[in-house]
Amino acid sequence: MPLYPETKRFLALIPEADPAEIGIDMFRQGFRDLSQMLPKEPVGQIEDIRIPRSQCEIPARVYTPAAGRNSGGVVYFHGGGFVIGDVESYDPFCRALANASGSVLISVDYRLAPEHKFPTAVNDAYDSVKWVLKNVKRFGMTRGIAVAGDSAGGNLSAVCALMCRDAGLAVKAEVLVFPFTSFDVASRSSVEYADSLFLTRELGAWFGAQYLSRPEDALSPLFSPMLASDLSGVAPALVVTAEYDPLRDQGEAYADLLAKAGVMVTSLRVRGVTHGFIFLPGAGGDVCSMIGGYLRRVFPP
Repeated sequence: MPLYPETKRFLALIPEADPAEIGIDMFRQGFRDLSQMLPKEPVGQIEDIRIPRSQCEIPARVYTPAAGRNSGGVVYFHGGGFVIGDVESYDPFCRALANASGSVLISVDYRLAPEHKFPTAVNDAYDSVKWVLKNVKRFGMTRGIAVAGDSAGGNLSAVCALMCRDAGLAVKAEVLVFPFTSFDVASRSSVEYADSLFLTRELGAWFGAQYLSRPEDALSPLFSPMLASDLSGVAPALVVTAEYDPLRDQGEAYADLLAKAGVMVTSLRVRGVTHGFIFLPGAGGDVCSMIGGYLRRVFPP
């Protein structure tokens, strides 16, 4: 299917930039500036909090939906290759998802590479989930929580679902949007879309070099959840992939592995879009509504 017109217009706005040349700070600011072009839905309430850890605090933003609130909660991890992205960049999307799901949503500002290498982001994400589970009454999440994220955030959500299973912590669902699930240079999509319009193989390799301390880290299930020895018993999953995305096949392969392990899985490939399409009007808004509908079924009123 051809690219959606909204996708073409959005991609035309993105300047070509080599992060190694412009520097990480400017790369991060450019992503933040791009997100500010998106509309922001009104929500019922927004609160900035800090999640305590033993050695630091993790900033997070709590969104209460404008109307139709249920008693569930969503812990959201943003994308950006573990290097860019933050709560502010994802503010428009998290507003929309909170409203669409009717759930209180907590967007986590986990620490980024290269300042904080693997597995810092994993530890921040998991500690955030554990803290939210201990504070569900504070946020009115009496029906439990789901974990969700896109790209690198989808990776963190999948990893947290596995870690919660191993620790006996209840997570109702995991929502993985064009997730990174394993180091991949051989699948059809990784080859066919190596020079894709939003995420290239070269950029993906650069993200990995910033995030990982050692090459062997790529074999850890905390980085590549597809390499986990046992996927049974993890939370039910919604896996969303994009047609023109080098990560498409690994996301769908992970969904297949979950299903083979007996996990309830819903897998959706969105046609005519690239990696990062959830930021776009049209297809992005439609899929946000679909994810919201899925989460409403997870947490019925």
